[in-house]
Parts: sequence; C-alpha cells; structure tokens
Amino acid sequence: MQELQIEWNGRTVTVDGKASTETDRFVEMLADEIWKYSGYTITSGYAASLFGHTGPCEEVEFTLPIICRDRFYAMIESLYEAGYHVMNPGEGEEWFRLFTSGAGIRIAREEGYFPNVHIRANPRDTDRYAYLKRLKVMVNGKRFFAAPLELLIPFILMPGDRGTPEQAAYLYTTCKDHIDETDMQNWMDHLGVERSLLPVQ
Repeated sequence: MQELQIEWNGRTVTVDGKASTETDRFVEMLADEIWKYSGYTITSGYAASLFGHTGPCEEVEFTLPIICRDRFYAMIESLYEAGYHVMNPGEGEEWFRLFTSGAGIRIAREEGYFPNVHIRANPRDTDRYAYLKRLKVMVNGKRFFAAPLELLIPFILMPGDRGTPEQAAYLYTTCKDHIDETDMQNWMDHLGVERSLLPVQ
C-alpha cells in the first residue's frame, strides 16, 4: 500500500496514497454534480477523511452559496437524473426553503439512505468565511473543497452532528504545522467552543 503523503502549497493541499472508501466515491461523484451549478465547501468532520483519517464518518456536509430558486431547482433535477434523491419530505419549494434557511436537505443514492450528504446554504458569517477561504484538496488527483482548518476544527467540536472529537484531533495533529493557532483560537471563542477540547500538543 502506498504511504500517505500530504503536501501544502498555500491554500492547495495535495494528498496521495489515500485508500478510497464507498463514502469517498459517493462524495466525489456528488460533488462533481453540484459543481455544475454551484461552488461548495465541506464543513463537517468528513474532511478529516480527505486527509487520511480512517475512522467512521457519519456526517458529510456541503455548504453552498445562496443560489436563486431556478438554479436550485435545476441542480435538484440534475441530481435526480444522475440517480440521487432528496431524503427530506416535501418537494421543490419546501426543499428550497430548507436549503436557504441553513437547515439544509439530505441527498442520497436513489436505492438507499447511506451514505448521504447534508447540503445547505451559507446564511451565517462563519459559513461565508469558510467558503471564501476554503482549501482546495486534491486527493489522489480528485478535487475537493474544504473549510480552512482554523474554522473547520471548531465547527467539528461544536455541539451537534458535524463530526467527532477524533476527527478534529486527527486534523489538528496531522496538520498543526499549517494551522494558524491564533486564528483557530479566535474562531473557537467566537463559536463558544471550549479550548480544552483540543488535544494537548
């Protein structure tokens, strides 16, 4: 098995030698479909797997810029044509309301429920910052976009279902030489995340 290698060049990260999982392949194909209609950034613990984390991943979240209703409908239609479905009850207008409010919708393959991706717009300042400052992560030649680690790690450590402490710890210890500690601590304070949740260096 090829050894995992991570190289940084500004806001571009190249990861080679990562073993691909079913969730990785699902996320890759879905990201390609969404990219036809909108940019996105990964704002959940799944991003740790892009950097080589091998633990379980229960939550994949994409945060998108707020797009107009017609573009949202076109994106959903394209996803259905590609073999995906919206797991939420209701239909177009209700899904658009959930999307733009930040509550989001869940997308899965039409034949199942797992894996799935939570997709929502970015009405909050933290989400907009995550999008504007996102990292381009090239994993075995495939392109993904993830929130900057200084904000992503606090996101994961917030109460809720964005990720696990293990994912945050993996990102922190694996990438600590490329993390602005002051920036991360400021985001933790802004989001009300306890600094004690970070692993001791």
